[in-house]
Amino acid sequence: MKKPRVSLLCVTVIPIVAGAFPIGRIAFNVAAVEEGMGRPLVGIPVTAVFNDQPMRWGDDTVEKVERRLTDAKGRCRFTGTSNHGAASYYVEKVPGYYATVSVAYTATNQVRNFLPYRCEPYDCVFTTILQRVERPIPLYVKRVQLRDQEHGIGGFDGTNAVLRFDFVVGDWLPPHGNGRQADFEIRTHYVVSDVLTNRFESKVFYDFTNDIVFLGEGNGIHEESFAEKNCGIKLRAAPQSGYVSAKTLRFGCRKEQMGPNVFRTNYTESDFDRCYCFRVRSRFDEKGRLVEAYYGKIYGDFNFEGWWDIGFCGVAFLYYLNPQSLDRNLEWDVKRNLCPDPATSSTAPSSAASSQSREFSRKGATEGIRNNRIVCVRVCVRGSATVNFMRSFRALPESAELHPCAPAQGRDSK
Repeated sequence: MKKPRVSLLCVTVIPIVAGAFPIGRIAFNVAAVEEGMGRPLVGIPVTAVFNDQPMRWGDDTVEKVERRLTDAKGRCRFTGTSNHGAASYYVEKVPGYYATVSVAYTATNQVRNFLPYRCEPYDCVFTTILQRVERPIPLYVKRVQLRDQEHGIGGFDGTNAVLRFDFVVGDWLPPHGNGRQADFEIRTHYVVSDVLTNRFESKVFYDFTNDIVFLGEGNGIHEESFAEKNCGIKLRAAPQSGYVSAKTLRFGCRKEQMGPNVFRTNYTESDFDRCYCFRVRSRFDEKGRLVEAYYGKIYGDFNFEGWWDIGFCGVAFLYYLNPQSLDRNLEWDVKRNLCPDPATSSTAPSSAASSQSREFSRKGATEGIRNNRIVCVRVCVRGSATVNFMRSFRALPESAELHPCAPAQGRDSK
């Protein structure tokens, strides 16, 4: 009697996380070079982290850490695996250089001819430019915030909100502060573009236009974007020219329609990868030569805040000012801040317009527009169409010690 044959089938099972890649191999190189010279840096410590998403609910993300030193060519290579094609690396703090932020690797594709699969781009090169600490000086560094979410600033419709700021004193001019000389002003204008009302809710669509105007001849602002740039210090020195006197930033709530459905979409033109240099209090001699001016910079753009029911109600920014006339150096010594009060949060005073705003807010919903104002006729959920762009400042290595207080919390958008 013949024995029955038994066939064995071997199956390789590759675990796949929902919405993620199968386990894949990742390889990338890191090159460290010095700013300006392009000279490769030897012996720079670099740390890479390969991440695995949890396979089950409640599990933690698994991180696999590797550390290397750059070789004679200023490079080091990392290899590892990830179940969702993600890794990151950062260059550790090196004495004499500014710290950089971490850089993320994200796989865009997988080559499935091998096991484990190979993540693409494979064996790519990331270049990190290290910036040397050159001539840090003490600066006036201050985080400024003015807000009034209860009453709004400048009246219910926001058309009268004109704010003036003194960089030297570090405060708003009256009635919002004790500043003496206006270096720039913010002029806001609030317009309701449309209102839709049905049995269940009211949808308000609106726009805030904020004109940032630098006052005086020769004064102005110069912007620069640092998106996708791994910089330890973003603005080391102010440019000699290229300043413009005004900048306009808008935010609000727009109408988006998909078939019969209408949605609210919050938007802002503020870009938190954008920074500015500014020049104020310029003075020229009889031959037109610049004999006095003060330079500074603003990190992270202007943060504006406004609500449909009370209008414009807040602005915040972080600025650095060199107190030496005609000195364009903006490299800050983080241990020497000349500002005695580096983080302030002030509330705008109440006014007659504020009382009117409060009364409109109690009534709640809107049904139409009359002269760019909201006419309130019925009660509904207050703040059903709001926008809040008061975002926390991104921490930068150069200003790491400037965190005396946490960002204020606002109402959640709905």
